[in-house]
Amino acid sequence: MAINGRNYDWEDISVQLPHGESVGITEIKYGDEQGIEARYGKGSIPRGFGRKNYSASGSMVLDRDEWERLKKELARDNGDIYGHKPFPIVVHYANDDMGSVTDVLKNCKVTKFDGGGGSQGDDKVASITCEFTILSPISWNGTPAKAEVKSYMS
Repeated sequence: MAINGRNYDWEDISVQLPHGESVGITEIKYGDEQGIEARYGKGSIPRGFGRKNYSASGSMVLDRDEWERLKKELARDNGDIYGHKPFPIVVHYANDDMGSVTDVLKNCKVTKFDGGGGSQGDDKVASITCEFTILSPISWNGTPAKAEVKSYMS
C-alpha cells in the first residue's frame, strides 16, 4: 500500500475555548446522535419510524493551568463555574497534506469536572476532565448535524 502523505494528528488540531486558543489541552472528544424508534401497527414488521431528540456532548482533558484559565472565564458571568452562559468550542484541523477542517460546537455548557490530585511517580499530575453538553447542533466542517430552529440561543 502506498503512503499518500501525512494524515491529521494531534499536532494538527487547535482548540478555541472562551479564553482563547488552548495550549494545555491533551484530549478532546465530541459527538452527536438522533435515534429513531420503529413504529408498529398490525403484524410484526415496522410500518415506519419516529425520531427521537437530537443530542450532542463532549469531553476534554485539560492540564491544570489551562483548567485555571477556563475556570476563571466561566466564573466571570456570575461567580461560579456552572452558572456560565453557553459558549462555543471551535476545533480546527489543518496540515500541509490535507485540507482544513473546522468543527464548531455551539452553545456548550459544562456539566462535570473530574480530576485533580496525583500520586508519586505521576508525570501528568492534576489533569482535569471536563464534560460538556452541546445545546445546538454541531457544525461538522460547515455541515450542520440538524437544521437549527430559531430559539433564544440562536
